[in-house]
Amino acid sequence: MVEQVVEVTVDEQNRIVIPSSLQDRLKLSPGMILVVEEGEKGEIRLRIQAESPPLVDKGGVLVARTKSIGDLMEAIHQGRDRRVLELSRWLE
Repeated sequence: MVEQVVEVTVDEQNRIVIPSSLQDRLKLSPGMILVVEEGEKGEIRLRIQAESPPLVDKGGVLVARTKSIGDLMEAIHQGRDRRVLELSRWLE
């Protein structure tokens, strides 16, 4: 994949303007979230934030619908076991 390098200037309000040709090619639109990553040697990289998981209203509480990245029950058990161990040490 060929990367395009574009030179931009920071204005008086510390903003940058992405050229319209690049906005069109990347399908950028107002309100999209871009992430600024600091690299080595003073470099910065600007990337498009992946879409946020959709929020669902569950009884007045917003809940994110996401895919599991691990065993939830195992994580719960490990967390509980860690807290019980810490508490038992505190009570000694």
